Amino acid sequence: MPALLHFLRGLARTADAVIDAIGRVFSWLVVFVVLALFAQWPLRELAGAGHILANDFGQIAHAAVFSIGIAYALRWDGHVRLDVFYQRMPQRGRALVDLAGTLAFVVPWTIIVLWFSGATTLRSVKVLEKFPETWSPGYWLFKVLLIVFTVLLLLQAIGHIARDLAELIDPRPDHPPTAHSSAAQP
Repeated sequence: MPALLHFLRGLARTADAVIDAIGRVFSWLVVFVVLALFAQWPLRELAGAGHILANDFGQIAHAAVFSIGIAYALRWDGHVRLDVFYQRMPQRGRALVDLAGTLAFVVPWTIIVLWFSGATTLRSVKVLEKFPETWSPGYWLFKVLLIVFTVLLLLQAIGHIARDLAELIDPRPDHPPTAHSSAAQP
């Protein structure tokens, strides 16, 4: 059993580390989104210099922020939850609710999205699909972002499943308490 717990906790830490690294890097994309989308109005209206490509690529960057940010929000428990009973539950009860929700909703949904979007994404990338309204390049990136979004969300879901299973099997952490943490306890 200790080997299983070590594996589950290691898997959870690995998923968290990957999502954290990707989330931190892509959080800088928010600066580009703000500049690209908010600079459109004065460029277009005041200087007459706005360009449709800037708007299209600003939308792609905006979609990237959200599609990548969702796994990061799940990682840090920043998603919306009806928290009437959850906050009063013991840690094992929370782990059971999280595990059931992840297995019943998140994992099946991500698998369905991957299943039904895979062929469409491949076709879109193959022809480098353009925006239907402007015919500017890059529309295929939205479909690639859908795949990236579901893969990252599935990775974080697997990390949550591993963490919740480890919590249900043995609620003790897999490392001994440090002098700092044992001194803080009564």
